[in-house]
Amino acid sequence: MLHGTRFVHSALWSKAYDRRYSLGGAAAAFNNNSTFAATAATARFGGPVGKAAVGFLVLGTAAAVSSGSGISGISGRVAPFCSTRGRSSATNTTTTAANTDSPASSHPSSSSSRGVSPSPSPMAMEVVRVPCLADNYVWLLREPSSGRTAVVDPAELHPVVSELERRGWSLDTILNTHHHWDHVGANEHLKRRFPGLQVVGPRADKDRIPGIDVQVGDGDSWQFGSLEVRVFDTPGHTRGHITFWVPQAGALFPGDTLFALGCGRLFEGSPRQMWSSLSKLLPLPDDTRVYCAHEYTAANARFAVTVDPTNTHLAERKARVDEARAKGEATVPSLLGEEKATNPFLRPGDSAIRQQMGMGPEAEDWQVFAAVRAAKDRF
Repeated sequence: MLHGTRFVHSALWSKAYDRRYSLGGAAAAFNNNSTFAATAATARFGGPVGKAAVGFLVLGTAAAVSSGSGISGISGRVAPFCSTRGRSSATNTTTTAANTDSPASSHPSSSSSRGVSPSPSPMAMEVVRVPCLADNYVWLLREPSSGRTAVVDPAELHPVVSELERRGWSLDTILNTHHHWDHVGANEHLKRRFPGLQVVGPRADKDRIPGIDVQVGDGDSWQFGSLEVRVFDTPGHTRGHITFWVPQAGALFPGDTLFALGCGRLFEGSPRQMWSSLSKLLPLPDDTRVYCAHEYTAANARFAVTVDPTNTHLAERKARVDEARAKGEATVPSLLGEEKATNPFLRPGDSAIRQQMGMGPEAEDWQVFAAVRAAKDRF
């Protein structure tokens, strides 16, 4: 185990981007957290620095928000589908998810089209927001027809278990989008607590996902209860990042690839690669709910208006976001259609954004995206 706080502070700085964490708080978390040793052996975030950062899986209580969408139990069979600053204080709210109009078969299908999805209908599954760490959102998913339950990117053990117990749920599956410590920190602990639990994660990053059982990648799908879950490879933030899409529920779980009004920083990928990843999500329906992994929306909005100052929809959205955050309310999930209209990282073809970035029509979209991402890194 690494000693001292210098390594931990560096790890948190690299992950937290625009926020400095208190060194005193870092020392306290590092010294008091009992989950460090077991998790650090498997979590990998830039070698020893990342392993030190795992010591910050600060235990806390879940302030879960139930909202519409979710998954359920994994069948274990994967098949391809055809391509064409402080803990978040979210209040409990409930919306509906979606149910398939034509029930999927009990086995993975290879005939689904990435560009065509069934229309979401109410009550397909439930999604519960579980705030973790400083600004992470972990998502509990339950598919009601089977009663199976999953968790997306469990950062820490106690908030997840607390919410499961509060609802009387067990846990069948972990879905990991990527290997960063604040997305896999509770993997091994949850596997020990729930015998038979499976970890589903990116095939391209299998060696960095603690406890991985099922490896998936671009074009794969499988049955999770009555629902089909589809996988996109979305590298850029990390080289092995994936995104989960549940079309019957109108739910997208992009991890750190796509944020409300933002996108993930490029730790292991190039701008061209990240734009390619984001472009895979643009054809999805506008009413898709985007369950991203962090409450970064207010900071993202402050940047967005500097590169897209004439966008009235963006200005209106920023006002709503600021009002919500002032009340301690969550701004996630968002709607994909809302992101397409206001998120500058999804709009490099927009002439106003190009003009603001000093780029003309001859520039390729990925080049404009690169300029916007670089501006955000400096913001």
